Amino acid sequence: MGTPGLWIGFNAFILLMLALDLGVFHRRSHAISLGEATAWSVVWVVVSLAFNLGLLHWYGRTTALEFLTGYLIEKSLSVDNIFVFVLLFKYFAVEPRYQHRVLFWGILGALVMRGAMISLGVALIHRFEWVLYLFGAFLVYAGAQMMLQKGEEIQPERNPILRWARKFLPLTKDYVGQKFLVRETGTWRATPLFLVLLVVETTDLAFALDSIPAVFGITRDPFIVYTSNVFAILGLRAFYFLLAGVLPYFRYLSAGLSLVLMFVGVKMLSERWVHIPTGASLGIVGAVLAVAVVASVVAAQAEARGLRKARKPGERRTRTSEFDDTSVTARIRMLADEDLSTRAEAAEKLHMVGLELSHPVFNQWLTDPELATLLIPFKPAALTSKVRPSAREIVRPELGLPTVGVAVRPENFQKIRRANGSPRLADVPPDQDAMEFELLFGHRVSLDILTTKAPSGNGAIARFLEKFGEGIQQVEYQTADVDSATELLRERFGQQPVYPQARLGADGTRVNFFLAATAEGKKVLIELVEARASRSAS
Repeated sequence: MGTPGLWIGFNAFILLMLALDLGVFHRRSHAISLGEATAWSVVWVVVSLAFNLGLLHWYGRTTALEFLTGYLIEKSLSVDNIFVFVLLFKYFAVEPRYQHRVLFWGILGALVMRGAMISLGVALIHRFEWVLYLFGAFLVYAGAQMMLQKGEEIQPERNPILRWARKFLPLTKDYVGQKFLVRETGTWRATPLFLVLLVVETTDLAFALDSIPAVFGITRDPFIVYTSNVFAILGLRAFYFLLAGVLPYFRYLSAGLSLVLMFVGVKMLSERWVHIPTGASLGIVGAVLAVAVVASVVAAQAEARGLRKARKPGERRTRTSEFDDTSVTARIRMLADEDLSTRAEAAEKLHMVGLELSHPVFNQWLTDPELATLLIPFKPAALTSKVRPSAREIVRPELGLPTVGVAVRPENFQKIRRANGSPRLADVPPDQDAMEFELLFGHRVSLDILTTKAPSGNGAIARFLEKFGEGIQQVEYQTADVDSATELLRERFGQQPVYPQARLGADGTRVNFFLAATAEGKKVLIELVEARASRSAS
């Protein structure tokens, strides 16, 4: 149906929207807040539905239903992209303020690649109609594989494009702000952010192998296939920042998506004998996804009720009452569960109890204006006077994400790491008896999983495990200058550091520790971390 003028006009409109997005609304890099992500998600959904109404008005009901069904399939399948993006940004340690830029250029590249793939698909179908049966069989296989898959194991180091880039491209050692390429000593070099972009592009290409044939199962019109793809992936960036933090709780959505793929595959294979109207296809796809989402919500509520019933008789219904030593140990074991939603919930609970201990102390430190300017990215204006703040008050994406350190025994360290897709091990100085990796769930939960190399040794983690067993060992906050912050804490709060001078930490950071007392008389170990970038920038 697409005339040359329609194709040109549509692409011009998309380029205009992209120019406004990056050139006007996101000129300065910043972490995308939940409100901003919600607003942009609504904008793209409204624009997509307005386009669909235009199709209904000028081209009729069938065309509009084909677009809407294709859009719904693409939008739903993009949820898998979101989960992978979360893992990739965690693996490469990409700051939240630079993630939008990576997704912007990644999706711009995806538009070009998907346009080429759709053109190739149309040409193949036009010349060899039997290709549709290959598409159908592939979708059934992909859906079954998704259904049987037990967990996500994202291993970017196996990506052939990434391995090629690391081998042949001149690279900078560290991130250089939001830049993909920089000129050093007369030579252009790619930054680690460029490597992230390459992995995002190749990941989207892999997902397109599922999604594009799925839309061909609904319509053969290349304009409808292309526009439904474009609108779905243009909203993917905002969708990512909106859903990344809650995605682990939709435990049955993957099963719903696998059924959708298998349904479309069977539809393509049987189309010669059984015709399923587009309206019926839309109803089936929508119903399957709705059941998956509702089942996930019901399961989460049932689990929450089970936790409440498990509370001992007479136990106070406070947040801290749920986190006794036994509960913390149980939550640590749950980090190795094969179910993603179980791991995510356990991580959230552990993160919260760590922050409840450290937040009142850290909040007190921020009352000193000079010290507050060093304890980035927190700001005095963001303080709350509550002793037991809510999760929203403790963890706000625009203010940064504290990391809770959880000490575990070596055997459980390996189990947790395998269950979460084998995250990259941090580069710990060789003179320190420690191993660690980061677990990041969305924008609100960050854990450092710590263990000892010598369980019977005299290292800090080994001594903690011997004395207390597995549990929360420390809470980490960022600082612009660990030396200056240490002096201010010593002079103005009488807070003595564990080490007289800052020492090297994981991944080239500089750190110091403070054993602080809370108002309730409890002890909390707070780690101040100065990233390599902040030292080199000064």
